Amino acid sequence: MKPRPLAPVGEAQPGPNRPGQAELAAALHEVSNALTVVLGWLDIASERAEPGATQDAVDVARTYATLGHGLARRAIGAGADATEIEKSASGIARAAVLGVTPSADRKRVALRLETSTGLDDWVADGDAALRVVLNLLLNAVAFSPAGANVTLSLSSTDDGVVFRVSDEGPGIEAERAATLFIAPESTRPGGSGIGLRHSAELARECGAELVLSRPGPGACFELLWPHSETKSGARHPPVPVRLEGARVLVLEDDPAILGLIELALETRGANVVAITTRDELEAFDATTGLSAALFDLSPIADDPTAALETLRARVGSVPLVLISGSPNGVPDVLEREVHAWVRKPFEMGEVIEVLRTLLGPKR
Repeated sequence: MKPRPLAPVGEAQPGPNRPGQAELAAALHEVSNALTVVLGWLDIASERAEPGATQDAVDVARTYATLGHGLARRAIGAGADATEIEKSASGIARAAVLGVTPSADRKRVALRLETSTGLDDWVADGDAALRVVLNLLLNAVAFSPAGANVTLSLSSTDDGVVFRVSDEGPGIEAERAATLFIAPESTRPGGSGIGLRHSAELARECGAELVLSRPGPGACFELLWPHSETKSGARHPPVPVRLEGARVLVLEDDPAILGLIELALETRGANVVAITTRDELEAFDATTGLSAALFDLSPIADDPTAALETLRARVGSVPLVLISGSPNGVPDVLEREVHAWVRKPFEMGEVIEVLRTLLGPKR
């Protein structure tokens, strides 16, 4: 699926109170960086949490943080996350219901999940399907009175999986129903009218179809999403990567990113040596040996060439990995020295995989 432009022609353009593309891109970059940290901490929390309500809450938070992180990355041209993969229809349904549960509880609306067939059906563009189903459920909850039910039912057809969202609200007037997926008007408090229009467009881009099957009272929407071409039996859970015995130097001046990297590597058995400034690099003693070094350009921006010479003198011939959000990639003066580049904002899984590859198959 192609990333959407930041300011499409015909939609809101920069004005006195609207950011331009450069400002919006910068903001999305910061959002993505923040979600990188959130995801890393959620991964650590998931590993430490006991099974039960806390683990479930962490899993839900991680699902939606991953979703937002992927959207921000694509919007700034960083490419799709490795986590945006095919998903099971039942997994999408459960994730959507769990994500909306706090909002429903606050309104005293009961959420019901009904499944017949389709439990093992897999769909492509699973993240996109989740975004559409989530929007439908949020709308249903918003328009439902206290004590009402909102139901998400799941079934399978020859063409794909059907997600059906129904509520017990007032429904949609006939004149509004005719332009529901194309007009920007909204009757939801605080709504912009973008949600359903965007959901319908997103579904079309993925070969799916969103329809209003019953205007009401008690509206019902149906989302027909195509099956994945890959058989579910071909999927296997990933084997956790271990970095036992590896000693990794990390040069990073963002404390949140540095703390995330430290915890992520140490929970996989590595030993991390953290430094944050050029002066600390100058004073670093690597006589005990290193396995690899990760470095950002920010702490050495004044003279990256000289700093890299210092870094190489300190760490010897170990692999060097650049972790940077530079839009131009690896600077020419560093290209011959750097073994890999992990672009910020990144997933910690990307860093782990790069280290595993550089340090050998035994990892």
